[in-house]
Order: sequence, then structure tokens, then C-alpha cells
Amino acid sequence: MGKSIIPFILENPCLSNIFFEVASNKNISKIFDFQTSDIEDLKRKKYKIIIIDYSTFQQILNEKIKVHQIFLIDDSNKNNSNFKIDVDVIKINIPFKMNDIYNRIENYLIQKNTNIRRLLKYKYFTYDPSTRELSSDSFSLRFTEKESQIFLCLIENKDSHISKKDLLNKVWSYGEGIDTHTLETHVYALRKKIETKLKMKDLIMFEEKKGYYLNNSIL
Repeated sequence: MGKSIIPFILENPCLSNIFFEVASNKNISKIFDFQTSDIEDLKRKKYKIIIIDYSTFQQILNEKIKVHQIFLIDDSNKNNSNFKIDVDVIKINIPFKMNDIYNRIENYLIQKNTNIRRLLKYKYFTYDPSTRELSSDSFSLRFTEKESQIFLCLIENKDSHISKKDLLNKVWSYGEGIDTHTLETHVYALRKKIETKLKMKDLIMFEEKKGYYLNNSIL
């Protein structure tokens, strides 16, 4: 089997130099062939994954280029969380480790290439991690990537608590220097989404010294 081609368009010269080194590093590029690209190339070919920075992200939005997954290296101080785009975006904050991006790409492709859909049952809900959808007979709710990872951890520990430390390790395992405030912000957004869409205010609970848990009693 040939390597998976991963195009990258990085207008930031420092980031571009990093990826040039990766593209020629045989130890890193055993599975992936990192290649420089441009907007016209992305229009002609349908890639599963692209790696871009903030400036290129603006062009992708403007050109409405079709791609399955965007890895956005956010070299901007601007808040781009309000962009509406019909594609999955995984945001990589600076500083980052190249091996972490490599591992996340590998995990993404393994998940997408598998023929087995892992559907998780929780009460009368069905959760599909591959699409990040929580559904029942009467509704369907889609999470962001981080929300999905947090909710998946909670379902997998549905009869127990999971500490903040364990959640941080599972969801942000690639060393972004994330603190508990970031976790709390994502959990808050997840709670609000569930409360708004499902009218369930207290599904995700927190207990001091024990951690987060799903409140099975309200279902």
C-alpha cells in the first residue's frame, strides 16, 4: 500500500520550514507523504486531509473547497471559532509537536478506513463516534471534535466518575499545554448544547475530588 498524500499550504514561513523538514524526514514520513500544495491543486483533487494555517483557511472558506478533514494550525490571535464550514476542522494550537500531528492524522485515517462502526448505547440514546452524533428516535445532535471526545469518555465511564486530570490526558494527550480552564470551557459548551437541544440541564455533573459523571437518574 502506498503512502497517504497529505498536502499542506502554509503561508507562515516558520511553519512552512517545519513541514519541509518533515517531508524529507524518513523517520516521520513512513506512512504519510507530506507535500506542498496550492489552492488550484486542492480544487483539482479531492484529498482526505489537508494541513493549513489561518491565512490559507480564509482562502479555503472563500473558494468552498471540498475536503474531508482540515488540520488548522492556528498561528493567529483572532477568534475563528464562529466560522461556519461544512467540514471537520481540527485546530492545532502553537506550540505543537510534529509527532503529535502525525499521530492524530494516523488515528483519523484508521478511524475513517475501518469498516466497523462502533455504536455506543446509553439509555435511549445511540452515540456514533465516527460521525460525532448523538441520536434517538426523535432527535440528532452533532458535537465538535473536543465535545465528542469528552462525551465519549463520559459514556465509556457511565457508571463512574472521571477526573479532570484523566479527561485532560485522554482528550489533549498530544501536549498542547492545556489547563483545566480549557477543559471546563469545553464541558460548559457541551452542557449548553445538550441543555438547549435535549432540554437536559443536569446530564453532565461534576463532583469535587471525584470528577465528571453522567447523571443517570434524570433519564
